[in-house]
Amino acid sequence: MRYSRLRQACSTYLGGVMILLMLLWGEWVMPAIAQPTLTKAAVVLDGQELFQVSNSGEFSAQERANFVNLQLREAVQSPNSLDIKVEQRNQLPTLLLDGRYLLTVTDRDALPGTLPDQQAEIWGQQIRQGIQQARAERSTPYLQRMTILAGGIGLAALFLNWLLRRFRRYGMKRLSQRLAASDSGTYRTLELLFKLLLTIAQFSLWVITLLYLTQLFPWTRQWSYQIASILLMTFTAPILTLGSSSYSVTNLLILAGLLFGWIILAGTLTNLLKLRVLSVSGINRSAQEGITILTRYSLIAVGAMVLLQVWGLDISSLTILASALGVGIGFGLQDIAKNFGSGLVLVFERPIQVGDFVEVGDFKGTVERIGARSTEIRTLDHVSIIVPNSRF
Repeated sequence: MRYSRLRQACSTYLGGVMILLMLLWGEWVMPAIAQPTLTKAAVVLDGQELFQVSNSGEFSAQERANFVNLQLREAVQSPNSLDIKVEQRNQLPTLLLDGRYLLTVTDRDALPGTLPDQQAEIWGQQIRQGIQQARAERSTPYLQRMTILAGGIGLAALFLNWLLRRFRRYGMKRLSQRLAASDSGTYRTLELLFKLLLTIAQFSLWVITLLYLTQLFPWTRQWSYQIASILLMTFTAPILTLGSSSYSVTNLLILAGLLFGWIILAGTLTNLLKLRVLSVSGINRSAQEGITILTRYSLIAVGAMVLLQVWGLDISSLTILASALGVGIGFGLQDIAKNFGSGLVLVFERPIQVGDFVEVGDFKGTVERIGARSTEIRTLDHVSIIVPNSRF
C-alpha cells in the first residue's frame, strides 16, 4: 500500500507538472513566437540584438537590417575612434557612423509613444554601447579571462555530471533494495521515473553549460544566435494547413504534449476514483475495473475532442482520417481490434471477473487485471502472465 501511494503521488505530480508547463508555454512563449516577424528585422552585433527595424519604402526590413549589420561589423574591426551622429535629412532623423550613412529612422521604426528623433537618439546610444562592448571583448585580457572561466565551468560541469552518475547508481541500488519485496510493476514504474528525471537533469546540465559558454566569446555567440534563428524559423514556419488555419512544428508538438498530458491526467483521475471511491463503495473488483476502464477511455476521448476543437481543428474534417483509420484497423490491426472487442465483452458481460481462478492453455492462476487488450493472470508460482483477451 505504501508503494502504491508513492506511485500514485508520483503519477499525480508528473501529470500536474506537465499540464502546468503546457499552460505556461501557451500563455507566455507561444504569443511571443506567434508575433509577426515579416515586417520586423533585428539589428544584431556579435549575436546580441540591439533593436529592430521596419520596412521603409522599397527596402524590406531584412535588407535594412543586413546593411546596418555589415556597417557595424566593419566599425568593430576599424581602429578609428567611434563617432555616431544624428542629422536631419529629408525631414527624418538619420544616423551617421564615422561620417557614413547608417540608418534613417522612420515613423514605423519608432516605438509607440516615441518620436523618430527620440528613437534615433536611443538607437545611437545602443549602437555606441554595442560597438564599445564588441571591441572590448576582442581584447587579449578579456579573451584570457573568459578562457580561464570557460575551463573552470567545463570542469564544474564534468564534476556535477559525475555526481549525477554516482547518484544514479547509488539511488537505483537503494531503490531495488527497498522494493525487493514489492511487485515488479511498482519497481519498473519508479525505476523508469527515476531514470527519466536523472536523464533530464544531465541533459539540462550540458545544455545550460553549452549555452553559457557560447555567450562568453563574440564568435561563438554569433554562431549560437544564427543556429537559434534557424531553429526558430524551422519550428515556427507553417508545415500543415487545415481549412483556414496553418500549423507549425511547434504547434503540433504542443498539441501532442497536451494530449499526452491529458492522458496522464485521465489515468490519475481514474486511479483516484478507483482507490478513493470505488474501493470503499462495496462494489466487487470486476465492476470496479469495468467502471475504471470505461471512465478512463471516456475522459480521454472527450478531452481529445475538446483539445482539438480549442486548438482550431474542425472535428468534422477528420472524418476521412477516421475512415482510413477504420480500414487500417480492419485489415492491418486485426489482432488489436479483436483483443479490444474481446476486452469490452469481458468487462460488460463478465464471463470472468477479477479474482477468479482460471485455466488458459498451460497456465492456471488468478485474474488480477482485465485491460482493454489483455488480461493479467498471476499463477500459483506468483508469476504474472499477460494473456490476450481473445484467448478467453
